[in-house]
Amino acid sequence: MLSAWVTSLVMLVFFIGGARNPKVIPSRMQALIEMLFELVLNFASSILGPEMGRRAFPVIATIFFFVLFNAWIAIFLIPIYQAVGYGANVGGEFKLATHLVRPAGTDLNFPLALALVSFVFVEYWGFRAHGFGYLKKFFAFGDLLRGRPSGLINVFVGILELVSEMVRIVSFTFRLFGNMTAGEILVVMITFLVPFIATQFVFGLELLVGLIQSVIFAGLTLVFLSVAVSHEEH
Repeated sequence: MLSAWVTSLVMLVFFIGGARNPKVIPSRMQALIEMLFELVLNFASSILGPEMGRRAFPVIATIFFFVLFNAWIAIFLIPIYQAVGYGANVGGEFKLATHLVRPAGTDLNFPLALALVSFVFVEYWGFRAHGFGYLKKFFAFGDLLRGRPSGLINVFVGILELVSEMVRIVSFTFRLFGNMTAGEILVVMITFLVPFIATQFVFGLELLVGLIQSVIFAGLTLVFLSVAVSHEEH
């Protein structure tokens, strides 16, 4: 939670501070922020189309940058994260027993919260686009009630759709949690085995992993949203 608050504060300072007084001829910081926003907006529009892409942009951009900043801040502050905590006297020697601050992605609650936000966002737009008819995607009993044997297939497919919809929460959660936790463990192990040298390459790898995870999380949310909005009854 503390790590997520640090990330939120850094994001607020970065984005609000850089774009607080926009100018026709932008400063370097304003140009950087505009470029980042344009990249995410184009990414969303390429999947959802220009209109829907703009509507989904605020949530998608928040998810993307929150995951990215959490991963990157954790990398740059790893020495601080590893040094701050509660100590204990073990065998006459003082040792750090519990970390007070650790990367948010390494706590299961953080990716679970993001997964729930993504899930609710997709379902909200599904209902907004199709009303209660959106439920026909999961509860396709129409043909079966009309006495058509083929309706059994529709019911079975609907159950699979419902299960796959719920499984997204689990897959989103453990994909981000697993990658972030594995990255932190790798950095700590390399630090003990080959200090000061190989660690730099691992940091570079973790920067790339953080970017990839943010793109995957935001990209899959866009894909699921596209499917939910464009769903048609077969």
